[in-house]
Amino acid sequence: MLLEFLKSKFGPGKPIFTEDAEPLGLSAGNLRQQFKKLVDAGELSRFEPGVYFLPDPNHEYYPISSNMVAEYKYITDGDEIYGYYSGYTFANQLGLCLQVPYKEEIVTNNTTAIAREVKVGKIPFYIRRAKVAVTKENRNVLQLLDLLKDVEEYTDYCCEEEAPDIIRRHILRNKILRADVDKYIENFPLKTYKYIYDLRLYDVLA
Repeated sequence: MLLEFLKSKFGPGKPIFTEDAEPLGLSAGNLRQQFKKLVDAGELSRFEPGVYFLPDPNHEYYPISSNMVAEYKYITDGDEIYGYYSGYTFANQLGLCLQVPYKEEIVTNNTTAIAREVKVGKIPFYIRRAKVAVTKENRNVLQLLDLLKDVEEYTDYCCEEEAPDIIRRHILRNKILRADVDKYIENFPLKTYKYIYDLRLYDVLA
């Protein structure tokens, strides 16, 4: 029953978490036993405790990485969006800072702690609870405002002159609207307003 359920929901090489099988109504102990039986039988592969994936039916190996597992758990499963990269991680992705951070930073709906460090595989991640529930519709604007509240801290000295243009291009590329900014900005510190005006971002917010 468990194997058929997993195959109906997940493709080979996609992270599967123990809690994904909760709709079956099995007890936690029974569920762990069922997962172990499938792993022992070669029907399921284990990445780490509580995280599994279906092997390729043609017996080719589907590697999954710590980043893939963290993204599925905290950011998106490919359909729903419930988090985003933040802090130095997002700043590095945009090109505002050149050094790749040691810990990936993520804001997510999927944590009860305000902030905590977790390890996925052997890789550390810094996870923060979202102040506003993250959805597909608001992810881009929340990520932008989260960046802007500490943008001076995240921006390398060598990138300071380019920073306004980098952020403007990001706004235009993702079609972030002034109405969306106005809707959510009250959830961020007052200095966020300052950076919007200092960088003249309202000029590109439609």
